[in-house]
Amino acid sequence: MKPIRQLTALLALCLLVQMTAASWVRAEETSLGADVSAGAVSVIATVITLPLKLITCAATVALGGTAYGLTMGTSEIIREELVAGTNQTCGGRFYVSPQQVKQLVREPELRR
Repeated sequence: MKPIRQLTALLALCLLVQMTAASWVRAEETSLGADVSAGAVSVIATVITLPLKLITCAATVALGGTAYGLTMGTSEIIREELVAGTNQTCGGRFYVSPQQVKQLVREPELRR
């Protein structure tokens, strides 16, 4: 059991170092550290958001399809909302790019 705890502590430490390294690097810098940090945060954000986006997409399709089926396809409003909801939740990219991370880091500086 002890090696599992050590591995968990090591992984948590690596995650902490990657997250703090990304916060110390300014987004407009084109250094290797900025690119590596943005890439690391991009991977972490993708791992977190990908399952959430897939679940949201599946739930939208399932609930919309159920509502559409209950009205037997006669409701134009439900059909329009189903198409709009499916495009919103299932469309777009399913990953977070390093450029998006750099943009998010840069945004608080614009508010100052």
